Amino acid sequence: MLRQSNTRALHWVDKTLSVLRADQLEACEKDLAGLPSHCVFDPECSDQEAETLYALSYYAEEDRRNAGSPVLHTAEELRSRVLHLFSKEAALLSVDEHVLMVRAVLLGGVVPLSDWNDLIPARGLVRRLWGRVEGTAEKSKFLLPHQLCAAALLLLTDEKHKEMRELISLFSQSIEDTLYLMGASPAAGPMRHLAQQLKGTPCEDHPELINRFLLSGFDYVYDRSGGLLLIHPGLAEPEKLMGITHAEMDPQSLNSASASLGDLESPLYERLVCLLDDVTRPEISSEDAVEDLIILAKQDVSLKDMTEVLSSMLICRPTPEMLTALMDLSVRIPRWINLSTSRVQ
Repeated sequence: MLRQSNTRALHWVDKTLSVLRADQLEACEKDLAGLPSHCVFDPECSDQEAETLYALSYYAEEDRRNAGSPVLHTAEELRSRVLHLFSKEAALLSVDEHVLMVRAVLLGGVVPLSDWNDLIPARGLVRRLWGRVEGTAEKSKFLLPHQLCAAALLLLTDEKHKEMRELISLFSQSIEDTLYLMGASPAAGPMRHLAQQLKGTPCEDHPELINRFLLSGFDYVYDRSGGLLLIHPGLAEPEKLMGITHAEMDPQSLNSASASLGDLESPLYERLVCLLDDVTRPEISSEDAVEDLIILAKQDVSLKDMTEVLSSMLICRPTPEMLTALMDLSVRIPRWINLSTSRVQ
C-alpha cells in the first residue's frame, strides 16, 4: 500500500513502526468509507457507481500508465475485465489477500473484518473490483460476490493454483526478508525475478498482475524518477534510501543473512521484552514495543531519541536495567544500508 503519511517533521515518538502502521490502516479505512454501497457485480450497481469504483481500481492506474483515452466505464464492462483475468489474478494475490479470499469462500462470501489488519487486504480486493466493504469501522465486513465465490472455490481445488500459491508464498517471504535486511528495495528486481519464475505458466506475460501483487502486498513509495520502491513498514524516511544501488542477493545468501541476523537480534529482543513485560501502556505490548525500538535502531536513531520513545511506551520510568538493555540494542543492531553514520553513543 502506498505510504500515506509525511513523517519528516515529526519526533521519533511519532515515527515508530506501530504509529506508521496505524497511519496506514487509518488511510485504508478512509479510502473504503467513501465508496459506493454496491460493487460492480451487484445487479443494483449503476454505471455512475462503477465509474467511482473504477477510479480507485488498479485498472484506472494501469490505463493511465498506458496512455489510454479517457472513457466512461459501465458495470458490465468492468465485470467482464475482472472475470477475464480472475484465475490468473487469484494466483498472484498477495498472501493476505488470498487468505481473505479463502475465508470469504468458506463463509459464503461474507467475512467479518474483526481484525483492523484485515482492512488492507480488503482494500486490495476492492481495488481489484472483487467486492466491497460495508458496515461501520467496528462492525465492517467484506463481501465477495457469489460469481467470484464459485469461481474461487473451483480454483482452490486445482493443483496448478496450489503450486502457484506456494511459489508466491516463498517469493513474498524473500521480499519481506530483503526489506528487513535493507529497509527498502527497488521493485524492478522482484518484478524481473517473478516474471522469470512465471514463464511457462498461465500467468506468463502479465506484468500488470505482478505489479498489483507488489502494490497490494507491501508498503511502497515512488522515488524521484517515478520508480516503484518497496519499503519496510517501519521505514520512517524512505527518501533517505532513494537512489541507492542495492545489491541483489540469491536465495541461499538471503537465507543465510536472515538466519545470522536472527541469531544476533533474538537475545537482544528477548532480554528487553522480559524487562518490559507488564510495564508497557495498555495500547502496546512489550513485544511490539521492542520491535519498534529495533526498527528505530536500524534507522540509526540516536540513543537519546530511543530513550524518549521507550519512556513514552511505559507506565513507569525506565529502570537502569532497561536503559542498559536499550543501549546494548542500540549499539548492536545492524543499520540499514546508507543510514548508519557509525555513531557510537
